Amino acid sequence: MPDLNLSVKDGIARLQLNRPAVFNALSPGLLQELIDKCDQFARDDTTKVVVLEGSGKHFCAGADLPQFTKRMQTDPHGTADIGRRTAEALAGIPQITIAAIKGYCIGGALVLSAACDLRIAADNSRFSIPELDAGIPLSWGGMAHIVRLIGESLANDLVLTCRRFDADDALRAGFISRIVAAGEFEEEVTTLAESVAAKPRIVLRQTKRKLIDIRAGTFDARDDAAEMIAAMADPEAMSIGQEYIRKNIGK
Repeated sequence: MPDLNLSVKDGIARLQLNRPAVFNALSPGLLQELIDKCDQFARDDTTKVVVLEGSGKHFCAGADLPQFTKRMQTDPHGTADIGRRTAEALAGIPQITIAAIKGYCIGGALVLSAACDLRIAADNSRFSIPELDAGIPLSWGGMAHIVRLIGESLANDLVLTCRRFDADDALRAGFISRIVAAGEFEEEVTTLAESVAAKPRIVLRQTKRKLIDIRAGTFDARDDAAEMIAAMADPEAMSIGQEYIRKNIGK
């Protein structure tokens, strides 16, 4: 049984972590598979949305520490750095990414979800950043991602105390954008993905480029004019725009 499942339909890719027996814990091998899939998405001109999700009851319980400890004996730097490479690969793909969080979202899983563009959580989600309790620093670029999303003060508190928090806490902090009842979660994730995928490809790509540039500190608003001109010359964007005008303007 593969550790990572991929399905694609109607411009939406579903990347499913598939190690339910260990709550989808992230082994070095699974992280490399995620990097490889992100490399494929970087060359993919048709997929608009990528959903990162977990099989079974949980999103992901973080790093598979026994496997990491074993791999560190033969490749310490490569093993310690593979999570950062995964988070950066996920953050850098041209598609809009959605982290579909349910059950456990712990440590490295929280870092990968922070690298996504949107985060939606079931009301049974449970979060923590327990690295310091486990005797290791928060790595994989996680501190920067978390501070960017929830601010330095709260990030410091959660990282230094390793305290657990729930979906309501995550929503108040701004880490997630919405909470859904667990029984309606899969349907709501699909609805969200379809809503985003219904937008024109060119403007989704332009928006993702802005998000990447803002994170990198390289955003230049002077590029907006050229993007507007390109969108107004794109057949898909113009067709969708005309339909929007027909339905909404003058009503």
